[in-house]
Amino acid sequence: MTVYRSPGPLATPGRIATTGAVAAAVEAAILWRFGWSPPLGAYLVFGAVATAVSATDLAARRVPNRAVLAALLPGTVLLALASGLDATWWPLARAGIAMVVLAGFYLALGLAFPSGMGMGDVRWAAVTGLFLGWISWPAVATATLVAFAAAALFVTVRHVAAPGRRRAVLAMAPFMAAGALATILVVR
Repeated sequence: MTVYRSPGPLATPGRIATTGAVAAAVEAAILWRFGWSPPLGAYLVFGAVATAVSATDLAARRVPNRAVLAALLPGTVLLALASGLDATWWPLARAGIAMVVLAGFYLALGLAFPSGMGMGDVRWAAVTGLFLGWISWPAVATATLVAFAAAALFVTVRHVAAPGRRRAVLAMAPFMAAGALATILVVR
């Protein structure tokens, strides 16, 4: 017997439609950026999962483990395949190193500021590190700086707009995803 479970108040038709539209735009931009090249499949996976993770973190303030695994496992395989097809293994090694470095950086932040950075953000940082590292070290640095600059700007605007409001929790995964996607689309 199958029991239907309602997706709850977070999965409204409007949010689902908006997430779908954003995902379609992200996928189109990734297709434009990579064309029919070996890493295309990996970055299409990243774009889809980045959109879903961002929507979930904005709505529920959490990064689902399943989404992280949905990006890490096929992403690693597809990036390994792309490296094999290009016969260049350094991008794959750099991706693995960047994954560990960026996750370590976010883990240090999470341990230093436990109320501001969750372990879901740390896991998501590993995913973004993998995909950014495959491109280049400047891509890793640029996306990280863009994510923190965008988050700082958002917090500043939110504080100016509502100075009396108590501090709200900041969903960091959407900023990491946006910084990564913007960098992936721009950095060659």
